[in-house]
Amino acid sequence: MCSYNNKEQRKLLMAVRLGDDDACAELLRMYAPLIGSLVRSTMSYLPQSAEIDEDELRQEAAIKLYQAAMSYDLDSEISFGLYAKICMKNRMTSLLRRHRTDEESATVELTEETLFESDEDDPSLSLLRTEHERELDRRIKEVLSPLEYEVFNLYTDGARPTEIAHQLGVSVKTAENAIYRMRSKLQKLFH
Repeated sequence: MCSYNNKEQRKLLMAVRLGDDDACAELLRMYAPLIGSLVRSTMSYLPQSAEIDEDELRQEAAIKLYQAAMSYDLDSEISFGLYAKICMKNRMTSLLRRHRTDEESATVELTEETLFESDEDDPSLSLLRTEHERELDRRIKEVLSPLEYEVFNLYTDGARPTEIAHQLGVSVKTAENAIYRMRSKLQKLFH
């Protein structure tokens, strides 16, 4: 992974947010070793019957890296690398949980992939969904404190309060309180 100083990394993230394809490619190139490591680790824990392959996991990690670039607070004291790693690791953990749950319960769950299958054939729907997600993320970020927003991202990726506390270096009680406040604020936002 290339070593970027904060100013260079900030510039790269800004370019990614502005839709610069070259910046996106550079970001992916920089984090390819981390993505590879997370994918190999995840593959080793997947059940044999899991219907997901290494390429799909790489895509999921790359998508999460892009989402991390879009949602990262440029003024955060936490480095983007750590933030991105946590986001991608949480996504891999969620996939593992989903595939283990699928195997154990033998029930069919609706996933993001099945909910938006029709978007693949219609780029305009995909673009609208992306714009909607950005607007939603912006609104969520406005109402939550920086800690609550970090907790929100981890929580929605499937992390439990103890995992959130460990990853953010706070107490479990602090994580639980942040989840409670986050839920309250989001309920008010959406009602």
